[in-house]
Amino acid sequence: MRTRPLLIASATLLLLLVATYVTYSVQTGGAFAAAEGELGDRASLLAQSLDRLLQSRMVETFTLAALPSMRGFAASDEATRPQRLAIARVELQSAVDADPNIRAGMIVDPAGYVSLATDDSIGQNYGDRIFVRQALQGQLYASPPAQDSGEISQYYTAPILNNAGDVAGVLVLRIAVQEMWGLVNTQTDVQVIDENGVLIADHSASPQLFVSLMPISDTEKTRLLDEKHYGTRVVQIFAINAPVLAQAVRADNEKPFVYRDAKGRALIGVIRRLKVNGWSVVAFTSQDSVLQNARNAFLTSLAFGLFVLFATAGFFVARSIWGTRS
Repeated sequence: MRTRPLLIASATLLLLLVATYVTYSVQTGGAFAAAEGELGDRASLLAQSLDRLLQSRMVETFTLAALPSMRGFAASDEATRPQRLAIARVELQSAVDADPNIRAGMIVDPAGYVSLATDDSIGQNYGDRIFVRQALQGQLYASPPAQDSGEISQYYTAPILNNAGDVAGVLVLRIAVQEMWGLVNTQTDVQVIDENGVLIADHSASPQLFVSLMPISDTEKTRLLDEKHYGTRVVQIFAINAPVLAQAVRADNEKPFVYRDAKGRALIGVIRRLKVNGWSVVAFTSQDSVLQNARNAFLTSLAFGLFVLFATAGFFVARSIWGTRS
C-alpha cells in the first residue's frame, strides 16, 4: 500500500510529460503553419502591388511616347526640329507638372544623347544605360532604383516610333523611388531582389541596398557597373553571402524555406516573383519569433502540469500521514 502514492505520482508525471510534448508539438506546428501562411499572403500582396505600379507606369510612358508631338520631335531633322520643339516641350513639362513623383521627362536620340528634357540633362549621354538600350530595341522598360546626382530614382522608358515604325528616340520618365519604396514600406521584414540577385528594396531592422546575395562574377559586375545599372553613384557591388536565399530566388521557389541572415539568425522566408520582370519579393520572419507562442504555450502547460503533480502528490502524502496516525 505504501507504494501506491509513488505509483500514482509516477503515472501523473508520465502523463504530464506526454501532455507537455503533445502540446508543444501541436503549438509548434500550428505556429509555423500560421507564420508561413501569413508570409505567403504578405509576399503575394506586395508582388501584386509592385506589378500594378510597374505596369501602370510603363503604360503611361508608352502613351506619352506615342503622342504626335513626341513622335514628330524625335523624328525631326535639324531643319524642322525648332518648330517641333515648342509643343513637345510643353506637353512633356505638363506631364511632369501633373505628377509630383515624376522628377523629370526626357527624350533621348538614337545615339543616346538627351535632346529634350525638363531638367538640366540636355546633352548628356545615356547611351550606355540599360533603360535607354532596351527602349532603343523597341522594349518597354522599368529600371531598378538607381542612385544619380544624390537622389535615388527609377527610370521608365518607351520607344518613340516614326511614321515608318522605326525607333526614332526614347521617352524617359525619371520617377522618385519613394513611389516604389512606399509600397514596400507598408510591410515589415520584406525585401525586393532584382534579376541579378541584388537587393533593390529592403524594409527590415538592418536594411541593405545595392548588395548582392552572392558574389557576382567579375564579368557580370563589370557589365552592371559599366552600364550604370544602379546609377552613377554605385561604383561597387558587395556580396552578403546568403546562398540559401540566393538559390531560392533563382529557383523561384514559392514554398517556405529556412535560411540565415548576415547575423546568423535563422529566418523563415517566402518568395513571390513579379510577373512584369524578374524581380522577387521576399517576406521573412525569425524562427525565434515564430516559436515564441509555442514556448509560451509549453511553459503554461508545464506550470499547470507541475501544479497538478504537486497538488496530487501533496494530497496522497497528507492522506498517508493521516492514515498512519489513525
